[in-house]
Amino acid sequence: MKNTHSLSHLPSQYAIDSIANYLYELTEKNHDYERLLGKLKKDPNKLIFAPEGSNKMWMLIMGNDYLMNPTLFKHAPLIYICIILNEVFKEDDLETLAVRLPPTILKPLLTRLYEFKLH
Repeated sequence: MKNTHSLSHLPSQYAIDSIANYLYELTEKNHDYERLLGKLKKDPNKLIFAPEGSNKMWMLIMGNDYLMNPTLFKHAPLIYICIILNEVFKEDDLETLAVRLPPTILKPLLTRLYEFKLH
């Protein structure tokens, strides 16, 4: 990816709001986590949710730090949230995705995204 911080890489506000709303479902008492991941994976807004091109190298260098320490999401820039969501959801297998992105990581990720939502 050429310039991670370019404003042109940001998704539409509709896409941000749409994905951020999954936080409600995640916080419900009796949610089916794999079903939620499946819905997030199939959400059409996710297709336009990150800069074009491969962000695999960025994930190896920086993104995995966020996955290993979810408290970093508290101050993460919007573009980082978008890239991480896009890269993590490239995983095809929902079981593997559930291991890589457990609720303890997804909740702070979606919480930070929710802060960018228009209310």
